[in-house]
Amino acid sequence: MCQHKTFNTNTKIHFVPLVLASMCLMLSSCLNPLQPVSMQEEEQVKAALKGRSFRQFDPSKDARKRKGVILDFFSGVSLWAQYSEGNTALSEWEILADDYRLEKAGSEYRIYFDVPRSVQILPTQCDNCIETSGISISVRNLFDSKRIRFKLNIDNDNFPRPFPIFESWTKFSEDEYFD
Repeated sequence: MCQHKTFNTNTKIHFVPLVLASMCLMLSSCLNPLQPVSMQEEEQVKAALKGRSFRQFDPSKDARKRKGVILDFFSGVSLWAQYSEGNTALSEWEILADDYRLEKAGSEYRIYFDVPRSVQILPTQCDNCIETSGISISVRNLFDSKRIRFKLNIDNDNFPRPFPIFESWTKFSEDEYFD
């Protein structure tokens, strides 16, 4: 009888770490870590974004107090943001780069500014006075214009207030520009 209880206790003790290890493996496989993309895929993504512009307002374009963000890919990448009350812009700035690099996880592409520069227009004008480290743009469903979504990833607390916004997946309207 004693041997049987010892066997059950030992089995339970050895079983717990096995279950925990299995759960950790399953959890880590669910987390989709970002990986660099191939040169071919990078060219494909950049071609899909080139010459396009996307905008979003919070809570809406016509709200009395609103935040606006424009992402454009005309020459490299640009993130323009503005906070307005009525017809008056109170805060306005832009982060831009001539080129960007990409990483991918599942259907998400993460865009990182290469050699970013910043411009603050309001409340006081200055160049490179906005911290650009820790800022990236995520794009999901890039090749499906009806399902494309963006998210701003901002890892620092020095970002101009009242931003950041759009830190969850958000549908940005695509601007149409005509020559």
